[in-house]
Amino acid sequence: MKSISIRLVLILVLVCFAVTASGFADSITLTLIPATGNVSGPAGSTVGWGYTITNNTAEWIQAMNISSDPFQNGTPNVIFDFPAVAPDSSVTLDFSLVTTAECAFPPCGMYELTWDSTAPGGFANNGTFTVSSDFYDQNPANPGAVDLGPAPDASAAYSASVTSSAVPEPSSLLLLVSGLGVGALVLRNIKLWRLP
Repeated sequence: MKSISIRLVLILVLVCFAVTASGFADSITLTLIPATGNVSGPAGSTVGWGYTITNNTAEWIQAMNISSDPFQNGTPNVIFDFPAVAPDSSVTLDFSLVTTAECAFPPCGMYELTWDSTAPGGFANNGTFTVSSDFYDQNPANPGAVDLGPAPDASAAYSASVTSSAVPEPSSLLLLVSGLGVGALVLRNIKLWRLP
């Protein structure tokens, strides 16, 4: 009888732990701005993402790390401000390259990508941003705040594409007229040199 009671207690503890762990897994979310996660710009330009981090837990979270899949044909730059997020609240910051009411020291947002000037039109980087956080018993900025350990990671898919930046070619007629004009100037100068 005693072994059945111990087993029952162990099963209940494991079930409670599994419910608690699964509750935490969906309780912190990362949403990109724009919400689709898709940004685009011509070769040589800078594009980027803002973010919303939502904390639906009973504890504070403090963002500790951000990672992404690798980028090609451009230079990525982390501009994330690693916010602390109160229980049952969210923090949002748009991507900006200029000073705004929310962005005193640009660039602001989560990540920026400056395309190489030689990046081919239509090229795209696709991947996932992942934010790692720790749980805290109170605002992490407060003296005496206790780090309660890692919180579940929050991830969001992104895409960055190079828009076509092809320079339109001049028309054939324009090239013909320009060539004839240059030819006429050359002939005129040759005739002027031959005059006595």
